[in-house]
Amino acid sequence: FSIKKINIQYDNGNSRTSFRASVQAFKDKAVLLSITKLNILIAKIMLTPDSVVYVNYLNKSFYNDGYGPIVEMLKFNLNFNSIQAIVSANIFSLFDSQKELRDYKTWTEGGLYVLQQETIRKLNRMEYKGKTQRMERILRRMDEEIPVIQTFYFDPLLFVIRKLDMKDKDSPRQAVINFNDYEPVGTKYFPSSVDMTFHSDSVSIELNSKLSGFSTDDGEFVPLKIPEKYQRVYLN
Repeated sequence: FSIKKINIQYDNGNSRTSFRASVQAFKDKAVLLSITKLNILIAKIMLTPDSVVYVNYLNKSFYNDGYGPIVEMLKFNLNFNSIQAIVSANIFSLFDSQKELRDYKTWTEGGLYVLQQETIRKLNRMEYKGKTQRMERILRRMDEEIPVIQTFYFDPLLFVIRKLDMKDKDSPRQAVINFNDYEPVGTKYFPSSVDMTFHSDSVSIELNSKLSGFSTDDGEFVPLKIPEKYQRVYLN
């Protein structure tokens, strides 16, 4: 699955910027994201089931690690399966079985089907080379149980996701993703407009994106290569 053109508006409350991106997704293998500004390649990201690789071509640096540091920074439990489901707008892939679906509260709201469940999030164990203090701090939090309320809104006609709301029950952290303007691509529907907001006690981010050039044709997976002499960075 690929999206050739994504126009993105980014606003963090202090500054605004716009850029373009494209996506290639290989099921259960990798998601590749290229970001450009004024037709200049500025960054590439490769997500796999167990790693995140980010290359910044402007300052010649790269990040190569697991999802743990990102989870710790955002305070939300992101993983490859959830990102793959969001990119493809196939949220149903997050549900392992019909039995799991029966554990959700259900109702209708504004003409949409709603499913909601409260889950307990724990950080996954990980290793940080050269980051002993950070690893110890994260490991001390392993026993912390953070209740997260996940709410899914589905279109009853197309039966596609319209909204995903993830909220920490005991904190102001919340992420909301809206999927709009679905277009038919083969036998499936994909959103041509995706808006995301993220709020915490200190951060507020808004992303508005317009998508076009959908394709489900087979493509060749070319792994992201890190240029020599680029400096490795870590998330503090």
